Amino acid sequence: MKRLICILLIIMFLSAGCTTLFEVDEEKVKDVSDKVTEAIINTVGQEKAEKKESRTVDSAGKSTLIVKNSVGDIDIKSHESYDTIINIKITAKSGSKQKSEEFIENYTYNIETEGGFILVDTSFEEPLSGINLITDLTVYVPSSINNTEVSTNVGTIRLDGLSGNMKIKSNVGDIIIDNSEGSYNLHVDVGDIVIRGSKALENSEFKTNTGGMEMSLDITKSRRITAETGVGDIKMSINDDSGYHATINEFMKDERIQTKSDQGTNINLTAGVGEINLTDI
Repeated sequence: MKRLICILLIIMFLSAGCTTLFEVDEEKVKDVSDKVTEAIINTVGQEKAEKKESRTVDSAGKSTLIVKNSVGDIDIKSHESYDTIINIKITAKSGSKQKSEEFIENYTYNIETEGGFILVDTSFEEPLSGINLITDLTVYVPSSINNTEVSTNVGTIRLDGLSGNMKIKSNVGDIIIDNSEGSYNLHVDVGDIVIRGSKALENSEFKTNTGGMEMSLDITKSRRITAETGVGDIKMSINDDSGYHATINEFMKDERIQTKSDQGTNINLTAGVGEINLTDI
């Protein structure tokens, strides 16, 4: 809750104090601000009910995991089983305990396993009448899953030990990736991007409108990396063996070029308002 309040204050500052030096998409800021405000206000003084469920899915022939959520944290981890295990914690908050419990009992979500993908959909498009719904997901996937797609409105997304293509879109919340290997396409409107002990393959793109980036990457098999933040610092540490050619653009500074061997990965780093630090591990 404290983090949501801090995020809201940042958004209010941006929308009230933007200048010609840095243009803010006011419609997007307002949309995100409304989501955060609603999440803060509508949970005060409410009664909650909780329910936990678990599903095990035969993952033979499955290579893609798609997760869609509205509000709640998402954790996706690798494990040695051939199955995919989906653990869901459902929390409903309303003006009365009875109403929350009734909603929990009647709440349904969608899990599909057609073709080569597994879809976990706990999202909702319209506001729920008198109910605040949070669905926290913990998903364990086998090594056969090499495409992971996640989209959410509010919540932290964590990936651990995954490989392949990873595509994530979040409105509000951090994206955290540990011990993974693949091509990354990560976009967040308000929140940080953190990558630790991971490898980047082929082409990767990291973008956040409001939030910082802190990345520790092995880029020996990466062709191109693009990282861009509207407001926030970028700190990137790369393995010492990698060659690269980096183009760096910081707020109110001239473009600079940083190279090592001038061969290898093409890196583009941009901070609208913030500092950029590129170092070798």
